[in-house]
Amino acid sequence: MYKNQTLKTNSPAAMLLTSKYSLPDCPEHALVRPRLLSLLNDCHSDQLLLITAPAGYGKTTLVTSWAASQDNPVAWYTLDSSDNEPSQFCRYLVESVHRATGNGVPQTLQLLAAPQCPDPTTTISHLLAELRGLPSELRIVLDDYHQIDNQAVHDTTCFLLRHAPAGVGIALTSRSQPPLGLATLRVQGRLLELGSDSLALNTEEIAQFLKQRLPFTLDVDRAAQLHHLSEGWPPAVQLFTLSVRNRREVDRYLAELEQGHSHILDYLAEEVLEQLEPQLRELLARTSILTRVNGQLAERLSGREDGQQLLEEAARRGLFLQAQDSSHQWFRFHPVFARFLQRQLNDRNQLLELHSIACDSWQELSQPVEALRHALAGGDRERLHQLLNEQGELLLRGGQSRLLRDCLEWLGAEELQHSARFTLLSAKMARENFEYDQCEKYLAAAESQLQRQDPQQWRLYEGAFATMRAQVAIARGQTLQAKEYAEEALGLLRSEQLGERISALLVTGETSFCLGALEQASAHMQEVEALAVAEKDIPSAAWAICQQTEIAFAQGLLKKSASLQEKVYNLVQKHHLSTLPISEFVCRLRGQLQWERGDLEGAERSARRGMQINRKVGEHWLLPEYTLLLKIAQARGEKEESQEWLDRIGRLLSGERYHRDWVANADATRIRTWRALGNQNAIATWLEQTAPVADRPSNHFEQCHGRNHVRALIDLHRWSDANRLLSRLQQVARECGLVTDRLRNRVLESHLLWLRKQHDESVEAIAEALQLAAGWEFRASFLQIGKPLIVILKAALEYGLDEAESNKAQELIRITQQQPELDGGIRIELDDTIIREILASDAVPDFLRHSPLTPREWQVLNAIHSGLSNERIARHFKVAPSTIKTHIRSLYQKLDVKDRQEAIALAEQMLRSVQDRP
Repeated sequence: MYKNQTLKTNSPAAMLLTSKYSLPDCPEHALVRPRLLSLLNDCHSDQLLLITAPAGYGKTTLVTSWAASQDNPVAWYTLDSSDNEPSQFCRYLVESVHRATGNGVPQTLQLLAAPQCPDPTTTISHLLAELRGLPSELRIVLDDYHQIDNQAVHDTTCFLLRHAPAGVGIALTSRSQPPLGLATLRVQGRLLELGSDSLALNTEEIAQFLKQRLPFTLDVDRAAQLHHLSEGWPPAVQLFTLSVRNRREVDRYLAELEQGHSHILDYLAEEVLEQLEPQLRELLARTSILTRVNGQLAERLSGREDGQQLLEEAARRGLFLQAQDSSHQWFRFHPVFARFLQRQLNDRNQLLELHSIACDSWQELSQPVEALRHALAGGDRERLHQLLNEQGELLLRGGQSRLLRDCLEWLGAEELQHSARFTLLSAKMARENFEYDQCEKYLAAAESQLQRQDPQQWRLYEGAFATMRAQVAIARGQTLQAKEYAEEALGLLRSEQLGERISALLVTGETSFCLGALEQASAHMQEVEALAVAEKDIPSAAWAICQQTEIAFAQGLLKKSASLQEKVYNLVQKHHLSTLPISEFVCRLRGQLQWERGDLEGAERSARRGMQINRKVGEHWLLPEYTLLLKIAQARGEKEESQEWLDRIGRLLSGERYHRDWVANADATRIRTWRALGNQNAIATWLEQTAPVADRPSNHFEQCHGRNHVRALIDLHRWSDANRLLSRLQQVARECGLVTDRLRNRVLESHLLWLRKQHDESVEAIAEALQLAAGWEFRASFLQIGKPLIVILKAALEYGLDEAESNKAQELIRITQQQPELDGGIRIELDDTIIREILASDAVPDFLRHSPLTPREWQVLNAIHSGLSNERIARHFKVAPSTIKTHIRSLYQKLDVKDRQEAIALAEQMLRSVQDRP
């Protein structure tokens, strides 16, 4: 039925009108203006082209003609009042750029296809990053920018102007000077401005236009008079050609024109309309209430069957109706002309009826946004209720919060409090904007009202209110409160409220996981998965599988975790959810598993993919991705990149409050980076300021936070405190079945015991960790202690391991040796294990074979390499300084070195052959 209509209706993210981001056709009889086109062609790509003038000066026509002649791509975006919604502004802008560049910004487009409203600054940053690789110049045209009155959109445009890379130019058309702070661009010579004086038709252009349009030749004097009276305003000249059919009517028109510009448009429009066929005049008036119109809408509002033909006729005759696409299916009225036409609709009942028809017609075209606008304009409470009930959730996910707010405000606070559905809609809007206090205010006000005035409705929705409060509590990290609300919700929800039941079960499962009840949490998540699949709620099913993935990982079941992760990945791909927030969770889990296996390239891809998805809600939600990218940079020995990610993480943590899970992982990576960079002060400061360890660290993130304390205490040589805390962590990990945390605790304990010279106990701890890892791809959990792992594992191999453990130890040694240090330093010492390794190596200097060092001389060499002075070495070994000097002279002779620097260099060479051997 609608094969020719060009509305995109596949999904909330795709509810875009192609006419808004398509280059308009030049009017058939448009005046060619080489004078202005030359100015535009001379504009550099790094200049802002700003064209400001009142309505009718031909801004759009001029830029359309210029854009059509460009060899490089031009992204066109026609704005209207609906684009004051920042998310919609970004959606259309990105879609326009994507189309103009031949699908050149797919990642940004995918990011904006998600249901939640994206953060404009982050979106534009992502867009510009993709455009930096564009092989040709690009011009972005924002047409009718005067429609924008939202400061958030102005800020987004300012950001675009400030950060556009070389080769990406912006052009704006507007009726008024846009509030974009253009003084700097003007001073820098990066602003080309064309105003009404430039756009006004001069006498030569008027003469040319009249020659094209009039059926007779107008003398030069009358053409000059027309120029004088019209001041070159194109509509006045255009309407002159429409109103004057012969020479006798010229003086009459010029006399009317002389009366003043304040009434000219109404007068001339009446003159034009009176000469139009009644059916065309009626159709134009009835359709003038639409922001855009096609043949089907015209027929619905006019009751005629020739709507498309009449629209094309009106456009052909220059009746202020311009085609918006090359197929001439969609048209837009000149706004001034539309307002005049609307004044012809004097019958209020008729106007309300037209808004009702328009509302229903847009619904049939699956355009709830336009439908809701007409319901609001017509004050149609019944249709507003219907649309908000049926489409509210969809519109919220589509970024139409401004329109929803207008509708809910029109309905009024009292009606909001009387409607549980509308209250929940408002609460969800607040929750998704992280306005948790406002969310509770909505819920509390409605609860009070409904309990007193409509207890039956309250009983129907009490469980949904509890579910919303549970979701807010878990988002705030209030685990016990979230558990209470979720359990209350499950007891109140009715059988048909499956969506809310699924949400409540998800919260219940998450709280069980946080409290260390892994089996119970897993059972909850499996129940949620089954319910969600049955209800075809794929995002909730995917979330439940993600939670099962994390639970399996915490239980040390890496194969099961990987299998579940692959299952949810395929589910997301199958149902085309790759741009939704759940996909970020999937990417995060995928990256964590890839990191644990040592797949740095795969982990980086997953992190960057997660960033693309999560940017829609702002940079503050990128903490997990930044953390993983810091791990990867550190593992690669990329010092500058590590410092950059470290700084970003620090900035986020200083300005936002996050769940302990994200903070603990970020802190673990920061501490390792600080240690690698030798920043002991940062570690000490962190330990002073961080939250204490929970009395019962019963989940993976509290365990991680506890290990962060242990790492800091080890680095600060508070080894007894570190040992006591590790013992508590390990005890709780055993009680809760946190196998992965048991493994990581034992690895860290092994390092601590080795530092305390308790080598036998250290080897025992690392051997237990190897046993826990048997058959699984645990790697990163061992590498957390860095290069000292080499020494410990070599000692464990000497003590004796079974075949599987031995193979794992040798694999981990190879991996650790291959990982560079950020500062290129040596992280192991010349202890007995390493000395035996050196002496058994083919790389050992021959003179050491003939004149081996004594054990004391090896110890002194190790102290020299560590940077200790003779006096400190003497105090350490509790001998006289003269004795140390004797040892030094002896080892210098055996090593064939002349001084301390040569001894240090040789020691480093021998240690590196063990630490960093390829």
